[in-house]
Amino acid sequence: MEAFMRQPKNILKKIITILPYIFFAITLFLIIQIVVALSNKTVPSVFGYSVFSVESPSMEPTYMTGDLVFVKMIETDEIMEGDVITFRRSDKPEIIITHRVVDIQESGDIRFFTTLGDNNHGLINDWETDFSEDLIIGKVSGKSTFLGKLYNGIVAGGINIVYGGAIFIFMVIAIAEILNITREIKLARNKELIDVKAKLVEEELQRLQKEILENQQNNLKE
Repeated sequence: MEAFMRQPKNILKKIITILPYIFFAITLFLIIQIVVALSNKTVPSVFGYSVFSVESPSMEPTYMTGDLVFVKMIETDEIMEGDVITFRRSDKPEIIITHRVVDIQESGDIRFFTTLGDNNHGLINDWETDFSEDLIIGKVSGKSTFLGKLYNGIVAGGINIVYGGAIFIFMVIAIAEILNITREIKLARNKELIDVKAKLVEEELQRLQKEILENQQNNLKE
């Protein structure tokens, strides 16, 4: 029974051991999803957030070239002047821009936005004026210089296959550990059943021995 009591502790240790592998694999998977989407010029989205790489100095020093910005998909009526938003250019929707909102106009139920980059100088070509809300992807909620460098390193080095291979290896390790834990749980349950049956047999033997002893004592008295 004491050996059985040690089983849950061993299983817990196994679970704690594989958690970093699972976390690392999920993280790499998300990074690759982002990299693939950015490379294909599509909008990557994870849990309601999109991620974009800053490709020009128009928003410096707020967002430096190479940074990754995290864009939250929100209702456009939540956007206010001063917010930084990511949107598609009206004349070329395939071009995605991240600039600060400097003016909002309303016409009926439709809102129109004007933006300007923090590092732009207000020249006529620096403004994106009166574009409709349907072009807006979302509001910038944060950035990461580190992930930006990681992304640029992956794209520049062309090592997506390496990261894919790493995910595969860690997933194999995680699956192997999970199967091992499942096997140990099954063995622990079998051990528990064996112990219970052994205890029942022992109790039955003790009962029979007691009955035999009582019968012998009764026979002697007679």
